[in-house]
Amino acid sequence: MAVIAEMLGVPDADSHLLRPWSAEICLMYELNPSEEYAQRAVKASVEFSEYLRTLSRERRAHPRNDLISALAQVVDEGQRLTEDELIGTCVLVLNAGHEATVNVTGNGWWALFRTPDQLALLRSDHSRVPRAVEELMRYDTPLQMFERWVLEDCEVGGVRVPKGSELGLLFGSANHDPAVFEEPDRLDITRGDNPHLSFGAGIHFCLGAPLARLELEISFSTLLRRFPRMELLAEPGWNPAYIIRGLRELRVRT
Repeated sequence: MAVIAEMLGVPDADSHLLRPWSAEICLMYELNPSEEYAQRAVKASVEFSEYLRTLSRERRAHPRNDLISALAQVVDEGQRLTEDELIGTCVLVLNAGHEATVNVTGNGWWALFRTPDQLALLRSDHSRVPRAVEELMRYDTPLQMFERWVLEDCEVGGVRVPKGSELGLLFGSANHDPAVFEEPDRLDITRGDNPHLSFGAGIHFCLGAPLARLELEISFSTLLRRFPRMELLAEPGWNPAYIIRGLRELRVRT
């Protein structure tokens, strides 16, 4: 979260606001959210939007070296990025930029602890971290499902899908497709051909993928280096969610 706050240009004194806002906004990502969740998500969205609106106006007048300042100055074919577009982009960066990364970290270490041969392989050669990160994203996908709307009539797997249909795309299932991945249910940190869909695809490909990969590679490498004998203390519990898949906590001994 500190990385996201610094990148956006949120003052240090306000950075503590981002995590609660993000957690509340993400309540709406779940299937059939309750009325309570909806109200909490809307409240957080309004508060964060108003905060960004004030900050973006300040940075438009007095730009600094940050993302909000850069977006406030964007002009495309004579049209300036609207305030609502700027706010939407910043909300996306906040939520997508840390929720999934946090869950890949927790889910990934849990997977490694349950697969000691792969953890030993990674500890023996830290240069394997980039491939390991890709495999951990595939193996236990942090965002299980996304909704998409069909723009034209088509056929998928012999099933006719009419224009205007709303589909639930199960990324977690796709990442274990035996037609694409050899032994898909086996964690293999040396897997070379790994076209996982954890970052989405096409025009919906994750805006923050390069940052997420960098953060994950740094965090896994740092933990491996600083705590070479880190071990699990207790089996973790899962957050009560479906779309955003992550642990409540992961307790370890270093």
